[in-house]
Amino acid sequence: MSTYKLYYFSGRGRAEVSRLIFAAAGQKYEDIRYERDQWPSHKSEMPLGQMPVLEVDGTKLPQSLSIARFLAKQFQLAGKDNLEQAKVDAVVDTTSDLVSKYMPVHFEQDPKKKEELILKFLTEELPKHLQNLETLGKLYGNGGPSTSRT
Repeated sequence: MSTYKLYYFSGRGRAEVSRLIFAAAGQKYEDIRYERDQWPSHKSEMPLGQMPVLEVDGTKLPQSLSIARFLAKQFQLAGKDNLEQAKVDAVVDTTSDLVSKYMPVHFEQDPKKKEELILKFLTEELPKHLQNLETLGKLYGNGGPSTSRT
């Protein structure tokens, strides 16, 4: 049986999809989280000098979407054929789009501008991307959980 270590910062961000896949698969893994001040001393240990990184039996894999796709395939969550895999990829890519829209909010230093960005994200970006995920769930779903509140 393989051993898994997921490296990321203390927070959700780009590692969260992988954590959700581990949870959905019921798979144990080591969740290694670094505080921002610890990161510089570990950066050189990562293949591209960035995180998240998934270590599988000693091999380190970079890039959040590559990690998520690998895990989904590893735990038979990626679809049984190419078409189902493409549907799963559409959900992963839509989730990645949402995270990308949030990142400027997260890293904004100016409190006033950050407040404006949060409001825009919550009123424009988040609803749009949740609707996109809901649409994909209706198109491709198998009767599983939904984001709708009805």
